[in-house]
Amino acid sequence: MSGLPRAFFCNSGTEAVEACLKFARRYWYTRGEPRAEIIALEESFHGRTMGALSVTSDEHYRKPFGPLLTDVRFVPANQPKQLAAAVSRSTAAIIVEPIQGEGGVRPLTPAFAAAIMEAAGKTGALVIADEVQSGLGRTGYPFYFGALGLTPHLVSIGKALGGGMPVGAALVSQEVADTISFGDHGSTYGGNLLACRAALCFLDELVSGGLLAQVGRVGRHLEQGLRAMAARRPVIKDVRGSGLMWGLELTGDAAPVIPEALSRGVIVNRTAEKVVRLLPPLVITEPEIDEALSRLEGALGAVGA
Repeated sequence: MSGLPRAFFCNSGTEAVEACLKFARRYWYTRGEPRAEIIALEESFHGRTMGALSVTSDEHYRKPFGPLLTDVRFVPANQPKQLAAAVSRSTAAIIVEPIQGEGGVRPLTPAFAAAIMEAAGKTGALVIADEVQSGLGRTGYPFYFGALGLTPHLVSIGKALGGGMPVGAALVSQEVADTISFGDHGSTYGGNLLACRAALCFLDELVSGGLLAQVGRVGRHLEQGLRAMAARRPVIKDVRGSGLMWGLELTGDAAPVIPEALSRGVIVNRTAEKVVRLLPPLVITEPEIDEALSRLEGALGAVGA
């Protein structure tokens, strides 16, 4: 689905991020010109292990575990000029979430994706797309980087891959795979029979079972419902996302909405302080979406939003 010819199975999506970071450094070591610098984005979240945490921008996650990797620079998302100024021939890789989940469900723009590819082309820097949350059909696309015109060298995936079983994978281009040796990365349960069988079942449903088309269809229905709600509720400042990954940015703190929605049987989350994040099951139906939105709007009304 990705066009990337090699997959390294891991225990989780976070470990897949770790593998991508390691493989990026290994790539440059093998070429005889070691590079260590990683360019990451502000408002990013890539995981809680040391490498993934090092490219996560929020000090809330970082501070208790410092010092982290030192050769990491953060630049604002969707600011092509600042990205271009940061990337150099010392940069091993640029790591991005095609849609920043924890950062408030903020999609990268095609213009920024083009700037990433231009900077990578000029400097040789590798591109890592972290699709742990946005990949595997969540957005209505196999991977959201394709919708942006981004062509990554490495991709981290997880979450949906196992259909509830813990499994992740690092997808790598042939160019990168040619620089990796056996034993460069290992995982105690990565690639185990049960997890891989679950992943195969999920991928079969996604590709051949109509799940991807289902997400596209119900995702459009969800978007229409969210935008209609926003038109009725001035407290909703913005509606962002794709497929079944959406964020409602409110004019104030979203925290009170979360327990109120839960009391009505709707599970949502708060990110970036003011954003209500919606990640419904990929098998959700249009009637279920209508019911959930009605209850969510009730929660907004109950807290005076």
